[in-house]
Amino acid sequence: MKPNNRLKTISEYHFQKLDIIKKNMLNDGKKIIDLSIGDPDLPVENSIINALIEGLKIKDFNKYPPYEGIQQLKKGIIKYYEQVFSVKLEFEEVLILIGSKEGINNIVPAVCDIGDYAIIPKPAYPVYETSCHLWGVNAFEIPLLEKNLYLPEVKFIPKDILPKSKLFVLNYPNNPTGAVANSEFYKEIIEFCIKNDIVLYNDGAYNEIIKEGEAPLSLLQIDKKKQCIEFGTFSKIYNMTGFRIGYAVGNSQIIKALLKVKSNVDSGQFIPIQYAAIQALKLTRNYVDNIRKIFDERRQNAEQVLTEHNIDFFKSVGTFYIWCKTPAGYTTETFCEELLNNYGIIVTPGIAFGDLGKDYFRIALTKDKQEIVQAFSNLKVY
Repeated sequence: MKPNNRLKTISEYHFQKLDIIKKNMLNDGKKIIDLSIGDPDLPVENSIINALIEGLKIKDFNKYPPYEGIQQLKKGIIKYYEQVFSVKLEFEEVLILIGSKEGINNIVPAVCDIGDYAIIPKPAYPVYETSCHLWGVNAFEIPLLEKNLYLPEVKFIPKDILPKSKLFVLNYPNNPTGAVANSEFYKEIIEFCIKNDIVLYNDGAYNEIIKEGEAPLSLLQIDKKKQCIEFGTFSKIYNMTGFRIGYAVGNSQIIKALLKVKSNVDSGQFIPIQYAAIQALKLTRNYVDNIRKIFDERRQNAEQVLTEHNIDFFKSVGTFYIWCKTPAGYTTETFCEELLNNYGIIVTPGIAFGDLGKDYFRIALTKDKQEIVQAFSNLKVY
């Protein structure tokens, strides 16, 4: 068998590799703390679980769902965007996804032809690049630099690449750096993309994972004419990673193109899971703030112990990650190996997010604050 040549351009998904390493160590009886993948350890709120169970009692729950998602969930997302972001959406501007990862992949063929370019950030969530490779689209990597607060500068895009570009990818709050965007930045990028006829989307998976009490920012708050797209997920703030439920909102023509791809490659998400998502959206803002407070406390404690051990990090205010520099004399691989072999700590090597991450590693704050502090307290002072 000769596999698709495009598969040669992508490597095995890094977090799958980490999962294998973790299983092998546990089978060997070793004690570890896994701070690699962004899979929250917090429980799912009881009312969400109950809504999932009640969904199994609904007539025809076992039938194929509507390709675009059930109307009740679309209505819930419309209400959420109006209440939280003061953004008004129509039903044709909302699409339910089997997790936002599905949409991030499907928007590539929905917008781009083979040989076109997509402008993607680096360091970044690896799926932005691999999706391009799988669909025969070229990925131009625009650097995110700490001196620019990890916001991209369009001056880095070559003039010969720009006319060939169909898609511009943003991800704020940002994985892996934890950087956040602001209204002025969004305004500039929106204007740039409109001027150059490029579809802009924001992967807003961490829109709600910011400091307690602060107002989240949506790309659509700035994009008044709704020419862009924003992806959202229930995975992070509602601790529903395994449910695989997300959405896309924004420009109706792009939504329609996304649906055309989606309807040809999947049949939608299980209806009871969509009812669980409806209930999640009904939770109060107090619930959201309580989740943020937990991650705030974890961040503060982790930053303190990292500082005590001379490990530098980006002072971020978004997501539940800390983007750290490897100590002098180490590569990202050698330092992460030392953490694993000497201290039983699994973190993500920065190189997993692209070449610009080679001198960094990422900590996911997905364990109790006491576990995090105890794990890093054992480190030597670098």
